[in-house]
Amino acid sequence: MAQKPVDKQVAHRFAELVGLGLTQHEAAGAVGIGTRTGERLMTKPEIRQVVEQTRTAGDGDPTIRALLEATDETGNPDWVQRVKGVELALADLASLAGESGGRGCAVRLPAPAVGAPSRHTERAGRFFSVGDRHTDRATV
Repeated sequence: MAQKPVDKQVAHRFAELVGLGLTQHEAAGAVGIGTRTGERLMTKPEIRQVVEQTRTAGDGDPTIRALLEATDETGNPDWVQRVKGVELALADLASLAGESGGRGCAVRLPAPAVGAPSRHTERAGRFFSVGDRHTDRATV
């Protein structure tokens, strides 16, 4: 059976998501393609190039990266530190948007796994929201 071609924008977004650290399976689900299609896309040099470019561009501030990947002494995600990393990353994005005359950004994060704290961070307009705290800037 002939394979249906994947839209170039979908393939590009898939590659960006893989470059940002999602698994191929997660990225495929996020863009609405099958896992086998994702595997097939990863064999294309232009897709691998987008993945590598995204990884390189996404390295960013090592402090923020460390906070976003923080784990406790048992190897479980340290959600308090990860939320701090999100707050710093959002503050950085907001400052970049301000420099370019943009209007800020909105970020929606997936809910943590069952048993993890149910805190979320969102940049909407001028306010950050973490639990029941609201402020006009990110605080750590």
